[in-house]
Amino acid sequence: MIARTWRGWTSAESADEVAAHLRDGALARYAAAPGCLGTQVLCRPIAGGVEVMTLTLWESADALPEVVEERHRLLVARQTMPACWDVAGEPNAVARAA
Repeated sequence: MIARTWRGWTSAESADEVAAHLRDGALARYAAAPGCLGTQVLCRPIAGGVEVMTLTLWESADALPEVVEERHRLLVARQTMPACWDVAGEPNAVARAA
């Protein structure tokens, strides 16, 4: 299993719009692609704005998208190459306390 991450940066005022655009655009296309196991958009405040990260899980390196589709006019900077990680072992279910 491969985890693929990508990061971009935007203003605090634009973060919700950028996150929705990524979720409904690139990540929706990834989710429909063969070999995709899941997608998430993560956001965190940083000095002067918000860092936005996409996290996608794939069955194998062969299933990974060939290009970065994560784009938005309100990003002030973005990665042009995603980071890909081998997932060590199988993901475990998270137990929640009742």
